[in-house]
Amino acid sequence: MIKIFATLALLFFLSLFTLYLIFLSVISISIGLTNTDRPGFWMPVLCGLLILCLTTLTIRLILYIFRQIKAKDRYLDT
Repeated sequence: MIKIFATLALLFFLSLFTLYLIFLSVISISIGLTNTDRPGFWMPVLCGLLILCLTTLTIRLILYIFRQIKAKDRYLDT
């Protein structure tokens, strides 16, 4: 029972972290694109895209954990 709550808490905090990363990447990309007249405007855009890639990996981790929970539930039900 405690393991289930710990897993759900982990999923909750990973979801919050993912939302934070998405927010951070969108802000970074928008700052880079609004300052195209400055030299080095590409750096915030590049950082935003890299953070977005990190976000997709975090989303894949969340989906993997969900699949593991469902597989264990099916195994325990039989």
